[in-house]
Amino acid sequence: MASFIMLPDGTTGTNEWTNSGGASFEASCAADDGASSYIYEQASANQEITFTMANPSVAEANIDFDEDVTVGAYMKADYTFVGVVDVGAPHTYSSLNIQITGSGISLGVVSKILTTEDGSYPQYVGTSGTFKSVGTDWDYAGLQNCQVKLENTSRPARFHPIRVSYVYIKVDYTPIVVTDNSTFFGANF
Repeated sequence: MASFIMLPDGTTGTNEWTNSGGASFEASCAADDGASSYIYEQASANQEITFTMANPSVAEANIDFDEDVTVGAYMKADYTFVGVVDVGAPHTYSSLNIQITGSGISLGVVSKILTTEDGSYPQYVGTSGTFKSVGTDWDYAGLQNCQVKLENTSRPARFHPIRVSYVYIKVDYTPIVVTDNSTFFGANF
């Protein structure tokens, strides 16, 4: 089994998050650089951002779509309020939904409770599956249409943002092996 990743190359739809440190929202979430740049949301619930993803780095002819192709969403996130005791604080944890969306793609939402506050940005795995919608296998057009939607579902404590430093889609696939007869029978066959 082989794999490749697809990184954000833009945003689409509603964008209610704030960018910190990167040239753009997608640039802030396209490099696993230890969070020198990130996006964040603070003080509001149900704020969303949807990233468009770069096209696959593997050509369609090299992916065996007759075998299972598994597509999964990943993020690295941190919440700066975990374990803090503050009278009247709305939450000492925060939840963040992650979902693969896009044209012709219908996958469920996975909710993650963010569990660190130390800037370590652990990885969280979101939606993953071998189907892009009920009973429909992944195809190249589906991979090209992938988007990742993030939405916080609990109100972060004031001045304690949810931060996301890395968003990507991982694609596991079986490569198509091209066989050249000259390998087996010599160049003059």
